[in-house]
Amino acid sequence: MPRYCFSTVVKADKIEAYKEHHDNIWPEVAGGLRKAGITQLTTWQIPGTNRLVMYITTAGNVDLAAATGPDSEYRKDPVAKKWEELMCSFFEGGEWAQLDEIHASDREWNSSLKLPTISK
Repeated sequence: MPRYCFSTVVKADKIEAYKEHHDNIWPEVAGGLRKAGITQLTTWQIPGTNRLVMYITTAGNVDLAAATGPDSEYRKDPVAKKWEELMCSFFEGGEWAQLDEIHASDREWNSSLKLPTISK
C-alpha cells in the first residue's frame, strides 16, 4: 500500500477556517478522493505553529499525483476543483511539499528480522 507524507503552512488567519472545512468536508470531495484511490488521509498540526503534516495511503499502485493532481479525473469535478483552489488559498506558498520517507519499521525492522517487507 503506497503511502505519502506532506507538509505545509497555513496562513495564521486561516487555520481555524481550514480545520472547520475539514471537519465538514464536502461529500463530493470525500467521494472523489475515495474514487481516486485514497484509503486514508490524516492531518496533524505541529503544536504552537500553523504547520500541518498530512499522511496519505492509497489502494494498490495508485500514482497519487496522477490520481489527484491538476489534470486528474478528481479535479475535473467542479466541486473538487473549487475545494482544492479554496484550500490552496489558505496556504503560505500555496501548496503541500512532499516529505522524503527515511525510515519505516515495516521495511527496516522486517528486513533485520528476516520477515517480508513492503516496497517503497
